[in-house]
Amino acid sequence: TYAVITTLDLSKDAKPESEAILGECNHLYASSKGLFLCATTGDAVQDTTKIYKFDYTDTGVEYKCTGKVNGYINNQFSMSYDGEYFRIATTANNAKVDGEVVSFSIDDRTNNLYILNNEMKIVGKVEDLAKGELIESVRFVGNMAYVVTFRQTDPLFVIDLSNPEKPTVKGELKIPGFSEYLHPITQNLIVGVGQDGTETGTNGGMKVSLFDVSDPTKPVECGKFTMSGYENEEAQVYVDSDAYYDHKALCWDAENKIMYVPYSKSVHRWAYSDGKNYNKTTAGIVALKVSEVEKSLKVVGEYIANATKF
Repeated sequence: TYAVITTLDLSKDAKPESEAILGECNHLYASSKGLFLCATTGDAVQDTTKIYKFDYTDTGVEYKCTGKVNGYINNQFSMSYDGEYFRIATTANNAKVDGEVVSFSIDDRTNNLYILNNEMKIVGKVEDLAKGELIESVRFVGNMAYVVTFRQTDPLFVIDLSNPEKPTVKGELKIPGFSEYLHPITQNLIVGVGQDGTETGTNGGMKVSLFDVSDPTKPVECGKFTMSGYENEEAQVYVDSDAYYDHKALCWDAENKIMYVPYSKSVHRWAYSDGKNYNKTTAGIVALKVSEVEKSLKVVGEYIANATKF
């Protein structure tokens, strides 16, 4: 198996240029400053992520070097590159070995953030973050990293990367549920889209949070919108959103400061003796106004598509 990068010059009828490395890659991060491929491999004890660095040339890309870190990554937002340092956040399972016996406990799982230089050597790191949890979302904004982990509640970690050799956890916020995608609004305001919950876990609902990170030591959830999910003797309600898995499903109108969040709501009622069983699904979009002055979220519109019932 090979991972192949092909460059096409769209301004002229030129021959495509390709660069390949041996091995399958799971994730790609690319910016105007560099391109990186990541391949996670593992055994019964631990996962390792290899990072392949490519530089841009006049005709395409050129492989430069390889680095590696412990653990596996969540998605492309778990990586960032500023032209000098590559940052990556991972989750490590940390299985234990006793002779020929390998055992794994969720309590041994940890999360890490590594900073590598242009030679792909680790120069700084934060390890053993949120033991027993796993990374749900990451966003790098300037010299700050925002990492959401989850097991029962949602810790939002604020990590200062201004000193690459000594990244520092500045603050932490624990709230019910968790954010599966983080979207920066300003340097000090971040929107999180994810699942709502209680102190004991998720509840099948959707939640949009507005975080104020102006004070890195005290991040605050200054606004929120929830669409409830629940289960009782009448029915089971579950709310989902494509924005959990695909950031392009989310629409941010920067001029009018409105975020459009898609959702689907399913209402189930099965196996009841009265025979009134059904599965009803409704899709829609909710429009949320972000106030940078008041630091708040407000519903300003909602579109509901035709419901289906079967």
